[in-house]
Amino acid sequence: MRHHRNAHPTAPGALSQQALPGHHPAGSVAHLPHAMGAKPRLRPPGKSAAAQAAADNAANAIYAWQGTFDRIKLREGFIREFGKSAHYDAAAIPQMELLVGFIEADTRITDVRWTAYMLATAYWETTSLKKESVPVLDKHHKPVVGKNGKPLVRSRKRWAITLSPVEEVGHGAHRNYFLPVKVKSIPKGGARVTEQDGDQFTVTAEGTYKAITHGAKQGAAPTQKAVTAYKDDDGDEYAYYGRGYVQLTWWSNYAKASTELNLGLQLLLNPDDVLQPQIAYKVMAHGMLTGKGFANGRKFATYFHGAKTDYVGARHMVNGSDHAGDIAGIAQQFESILIAAKS
Repeated sequence: MRHHRNAHPTAPGALSQQALPGHHPAGSVAHLPHAMGAKPRLRPPGKSAAAQAAADNAANAIYAWQGTFDRIKLREGFIREFGKSAHYDAAAIPQMELLVGFIEADTRITDVRWTAYMLATAYWETTSLKKESVPVLDKHHKPVVGKNGKPLVRSRKRWAITLSPVEEVGHGAHRNYFLPVKVKSIPKGGARVTEQDGDQFTVTAEGTYKAITHGAKQGAAPTQKAVTAYKDDDGDEYAYYGRGYVQLTWWSNYAKASTELNLGLQLLLNPDDVLQPQIAYKVMAHGMLTGKGFANGRKFATYFHGAKTDYVGARHMVNGSDHAGDIAGIAQQFESILIAAKS
C-alpha cells in the first residue's frame, strides 16, 4: 500500500492512501480475538460509576505499562502474527525492535495500546515496494539451472513490510507539493521559500510563515513551469514529499514539525533528516501524544484511556477513516504480541 498526503497546509496532516493490491491484513477488526479475553468496554448508559471504575481498573491492569519488552517474544510474536502475509519480510524484525527501543526510552508512552497503534501505523505507512532476486522455477517448481551450472534468478518487485522510515512512492506526483521549492536561510534564524510559480514566503525561527508576494498561495500545480523569479532565486532546492513513519509533506509542515521538536528549522533545511529513524519516531510520537502537526488536534488520550479502546477511531490522528479497520486489526495483533512480551 502506498500513501500520499494531500491536504493543503491550511489543514495539515490529512493523508489519502491506496491499498496494496490484494492487501487485506489477516484478521479484520471484527474478527480478531482480543488479547487477555474480551476487550473492556465503555460504561453504557445507566452503568454505575463504581462499575465503570472497576472496568477502568481492570483495563489499566492490562494496558498500563512503562517498561521493556522481551525481544525473543517480540520476534516470535511478529512471525506468528505476520509471517504468513504475502508482504512479510524478515528484514522488518530488527527495524521493529529499533522502533520499540525508541518507545521504551520515551517516558511519555505509558500504555501498551499506544505502542501497538504506533507500530500498526508504521507497519501500514511504510510497507513499500522492494526489489529482490528470486530463483527461476520450472513447471515442477524446481530451480532452473543455466549453462554455467548455476541456478537462474530473476528480479521482481513486491510490497514488503519495512517498519523503517521511507520515502513516498512517486514523491507526490500529481499533487501540489510535488515540485521542489527553493529555501534560503535569512537573518534571525528564519528562511525564505520560493515556489516554482514565483510565490514567496518568509518562515520565522518559530516555524510560522507569511506571504511575501501579493496573493501568494502555498503549493503549485505539478505541471507548473519554473518562472524567472524561481530560476533566479539563490536558495537551495528541496522537495517536501512524504517521508518517515507517518508521511510528512509540505514545506510548511516540515518547518512546523521541526520547531515543535526543538530542532529549529533543521527539517526545512534538511528534509531527508526525517528519514532518520530517531527523528521519524519523534515526529510520529509528538503528533500522537500532543495532537499537534499532522494529528490535527487528535491524540492518544482521546482514543485510549481506562476501559476505552478505539483502534478504529485512532486513525483520525493520521488520515481520517482511511483503512481504519485494516490498521485497527494490525494494532490488535501488535497488542497481543506486546502483552505477551512484557518483561
